[in-house]
Amino acid sequence: MSTAPPPRELIRLRIEGMTCGSCVARVERALRAVPGVTQAQVNLTTETATIEASDAAPPRARLADAVRQAGYDVDTFREGDPTLSGLEKTNAARMREQRQALVQAIGIGLPIVVLHWLAPTLRSSEIGGQVWPTAIQALLCAVLLASSAGAPILVGGFRALVHRAPNMDLLITLGVGAAFAAGVVNLLIGASHASHFHAAAMILMVINTGRLIELRARRDASSAVSTLARRMPRTAQLVSTGKAGLRSDGITSVPIDRVAVGDRIRVPPDTIVPVDGRIIDGEGALDESAVTGESAPRFRAIADDVLAGTLLVEGVLTIEATRVGSDSAIGRVIRMVEQAQTGKTRMQRIADRVAGVFVPIAVLCALVTLFGAHFVQTVDWSTAVMRAVAVLVIACPCAMGLATPTAVLVATGSAALEGILVRDAAALEAAGRIDCMMLDKTGTLTSGRPVVSDVLVSDAASSEYDEAGIIELAASAEQYSQHPLARAIVAEARRRELPLREPTSFENHPGRGISAELAGRRILVGSAAYLRENAIDGQDEFRIQNLQAVLVAVDQVFVGIIHLTDEIRPEASAAVASIAALGITTEMVTGDHAGTANHVATALSIPRVTAEATPETKLDLVRERRRAGRVVGFVGDGINDAPALTEADVGITFASATDVATSAADITIVHDDLRRLAAIVSLGRRSVRIIKQNLFWAFFYNVIAIPLAAVGKIPPGYAAAAMMASSVSVVLNSLRLRGAGKPTESIRP
Repeated sequence: MSTAPPPRELIRLRIEGMTCGSCVARVERALRAVPGVTQAQVNLTTETATIEASDAAPPRARLADAVRQAGYDVDTFREGDPTLSGLEKTNAARMREQRQALVQAIGIGLPIVVLHWLAPTLRSSEIGGQVWPTAIQALLCAVLLASSAGAPILVGGFRALVHRAPNMDLLITLGVGAAFAAGVVNLLIGASHASHFHAAAMILMVINTGRLIELRARRDASSAVSTLARRMPRTAQLVSTGKAGLRSDGITSVPIDRVAVGDRIRVPPDTIVPVDGRIIDGEGALDESAVTGESAPRFRAIADDVLAGTLLVEGVLTIEATRVGSDSAIGRVIRMVEQAQTGKTRMQRIADRVAGVFVPIAVLCALVTLFGAHFVQTVDWSTAVMRAVAVLVIACPCAMGLATPTAVLVATGSAALEGILVRDAAALEAAGRIDCMMLDKTGTLTSGRPVVSDVLVSDAASSEYDEAGIIELAASAEQYSQHPLARAIVAEARRRELPLREPTSFENHPGRGISAELAGRRILVGSAAYLRENAIDGQDEFRIQNLQAVLVAVDQVFVGIIHLTDEIRPEASAAVASIAALGITTEMVTGDHAGTANHVATALSIPRVTAEATPETKLDLVRERRRAGRVVGFVGDGINDAPALTEADVGITFASATDVATSAADITIVHDDLRRLAAIVSLGRRSVRIIKQNLFWAFFYNVIAIPLAAVGKIPPGYAAAAMMASSVSVVLNSLRLRGAGKPTESIRP
């Protein structure tokens, strides 16, 4: 269930040095122990921590100290940075470092392995002939451990040991260290035939290869925020500043982070708008597809609003900045995506708790293997050490730590690129379980704009007027009225290309109707009560439908009725059908009267309707369904929908909705496209399915692999390969969610 969060400060940190789920659990415990922190969530894939603080928020320095004391490096970034996840800024450098590490691992490790294989042939009876192949292996292995292929892992492992924060690096360090130490001992006692240096070399070669592959895959998984950020220009053409209100000496190109609210910006053609603003000079056509999904360019002129991230395809604009940086339209999109990607599902929290205790269990399993193999199976110490090393290496819980966050990362990022903004990971998980979809009518299933549905002509006027004549008469009389129904009638006349005559007099009666004079004839347009007030009868020959009805009279004679209805969205019928195809029941809950509600429900084949519903009624209905065991998704866009949006398991709204509705909702559809409702459910189901697959294989891998390593069926080098393969497979499986969220994708129940 969604709940309206209390006011709080969000602090974001970039964490370095995490390698597995146990690292995540360790950092979260350290941050939560800081006074003033109410919640802390750490994401392994994005390498970020999101901290919720109370009013007395702790300084960032104290949070950073807590992370460092836990054994990890920390960095901060300012809010509004377009690459908040940290991956875009540091990924290139890390890729270079990892490539260098892999080159050193192979360049030094491969000769060690070759020497190990050729050692029986290279040994001779001469002095030192039995020892030199192993001695060279020991020397090369020492160089390998001190290189960039081994030193960072060993430093991370020792640091984890000092801080009592067992993690993947510690397991690798114990495994490599045990293999190297056993090799040195055997070399010193003259048992050079029992060399283990090749095991350490193979582990480091495989680990560094796997980390490079994993880094590439994680870069692809986190590409959505970077893609959104790259849509923003780095500079803006400043005309004048809002503070001084003076023109600069010409137009100055300034970094985008120096633009403030009130500054005036020039936007030339074929340029992306850098900030949200209002046009104060010029006009042009804007491609808004990046933000709203509307493919056709829209004409904008003076006083119109423009959004950051849209492309000016024609014309030149001067705009006054109204929102900048992370407060702009695309900045808010990026922030919502990142918040979702750092959130956690119920399954991830369970996996993190398991991973947090898995490393000590792995060390215990290695010790049991070491002594059990020697004393129970009576194998020699050298073989027992190799089995223990294999258990340590293969038990790394890296795959468990990546299983859920990578899937959430890919799913929410891909959805954002398709116009679906998920507030948090729990909402994505809940969306996959929705079995009851409750929809508001006005502004949700309908456009919220009245349109003419039909025209009825009175028998008394049928010889003089037809449908077009009634519309022309009413539109001419009402063309100066600002009432929505009047504007709808005028729009219908223009759509039919009917000529509008100028009234010689016009009188508005708010809430009832208007009177006007056209060509010497008195025209009344309004409600049935308004006509009766003016002693006009005759409308009783019609059964006025329970729609919005406007009656027309000419010279005290009733001539006809214009029925108006809220325009149903063109994609609404297909959207409701797609939801039903997923096995989800649909209900309409609206504050409108029963006639209009039933008319829309019948047109869309919605079986259950609750009309004239107050906000309290909507809230009670959501609670009733949830008490009955249903997982409820509520779709609405108005202030009156906010309580139901908050109470539902998943609240869904549109970017065009009221601020109250968007604040209460868990998911926002940017493009105002109802077809994405089915895509949201499909995305949730696919994401949960991928997460379950990832967790299953991560646990299954350890359950199967650890016993095999303990009995000597998997040597250390193969154990390292199997461990890295499991991590990479989890990331690659998550990448199958790329492209999710499209309304045209096949939907499976």
